[in-house]
Amino acid sequence: FGSWLKPLEPSSSAPALAGARASVRLACTSARRGRGDDVARPAPQFGSFGAPVSSGMSPAGGTTWNGGSQWSSGACAPRPGELPGEGENGCGGSPAIGCGGSGSDANWRPLGFGAGASSSSSAVSPWVLGVPEGPERPRMRRHPPFTWQPATDFLGEFRVSGDAREVVTKVGDFWEPGTVVPAAGTLQMSKGGLYHWTLLLERLPPQRPQIQFGLHGVGHSRPMRVLSSTRCSRARDDDPWEPRPAGDRALAEGDYVHVQVDLRGLHLPFGTLSVAVNAEPPEIVFDDIPLGSGGAAVSTTPVIAMGGDSARVRLCPAY
Repeated sequence: FGSWLKPLEPSSSAPALAGARASVRLACTSARRGRGDDVARPAPQFGSFGAPVSSGMSPAGGTTWNGGSQWSSGACAPRPGELPGEGENGCGGSPAIGCGGSGSDANWRPLGFGAGASSSSSAVSPWVLGVPEGPERPRMRRHPPFTWQPATDFLGEFRVSGDAREVVTKVGDFWEPGTVVPAAGTLQMSKGGLYHWTLLLERLPPQRPQIQFGLHGVGHSRPMRVLSSTRCSRARDDDPWEPRPAGDRALAEGDYVHVQVDLRGLHLPFGTLSVAVNAEPPEIVFDDIPLGSGGAAVSTTPVIAMGGDSARVRLCPAY
């Protein structure tokens, strides 16, 4: 399936870290030679919270911590897990610490802070900056409202993938030209409910681009209400196709199709199916979905039908 299923090659941050370390060592060595100070100065002592302690050094010539974001010192700040004064050329600085200025005006600041930050600083881990990585913050993860489950007779026609089985792909062209094969969802809709789902048309094969979506009765029985992607025409059960009242409209790859099925029967004795494309306002496509009568319940399921090889549709997470 070409580039659609080929994963991107992950980028490595190792070259960026090695370059950052080499740049810092050169910067620290150049700063000392410019001051004529070839002898390493007393390294700062660190308290329990990472703030340096004077250790007998005068406030004017000692190492101070400015507001938690800058070092003012003639010596590099040590890396996490390294004793003060260790490192090449007596420089215990972190590879993410850059040297700005010289003499007593030298400011040591983490790369990525300020206008002069290097573009490679985005690849530096927070641990290199001296901030230990903590546990991942809990996040609300959204899931699709249902999954795709093709019927037993059509299992060989589709490939269902994704962590939540939300992606359905047509495998090969259907043997009969001009015919599509349905794949139903696991959601069962009945009277009194209001249902929403969103489809992303990821792949429309040029040889057979038509995709149909809507609802079927359980087991691909009546009632059947489907909409075509090529002209947005619609069909009921075995009736012929009807054109869109506002004119033909073709859907393209990358379009989001928002479907709403209202089976509450608030103002009509039937249910309705509405469709909105991308950010456009919704339009009612069907207003005659049976709700059941005489105590007989009518259950319907979402359905997608495809006939062309590599056609692919993704069910988006519910909001």
